[in-house]
Amino acid sequence: MKYAVWFLRFLFAAWMIPAGLMHFFGIFQQPMGSQPLSQALIIALLDSHLFDLVKAVELVAGVCVLLGFYTPLALLVCMPVSFCVFYWDTPLEGWGSRASIFGMAVLLTNSLLCLAYIKYYLPMFALRAKPRTLGGGAAAPVGATAGARP
Repeated sequence: MKYAVWFLRFLFAAWMIPAGLMHFFGIFQQPMGSQPLSQALIIALLDSHLFDLVKAVELVAGVCVLLGFYTPLALLVCMPVSFCVFYWDTPLEGWGSRASIFGMAVLLTNSLLCLAYIKYYLPMFALRAKPRTLGGGAAAPVGATAGARP
């Protein structure tokens, strides 16, 4: 299992890092889409400069996942970008297109990696979470009473 996660991390980083670098250094030309809706979306992202943020997220998340630096956080931050890549490549470009394979692959890879790091996300699903006090110690487990002895 460990090697499968390493492989997925490498695959994810091998997609995200060049995609981010491509935008900032002009290594390859950005695909503009072949359908009217996909073209309109990419033009709007480029004109609003939101695409710069998308590519920065791809680059930073790819480096973090590759190096194992804040990997669970990087995967979550990149999930909206992965979903948008999937949406642009698959429904907008066409389900049978070559791009749809890449869109599905990036979303599936990000999802599987998030699943591999699920133990880091489980505390977020506490039904009644209480915030930590500033300067306090570790947060008490869910359902624990303050000052109670085991």
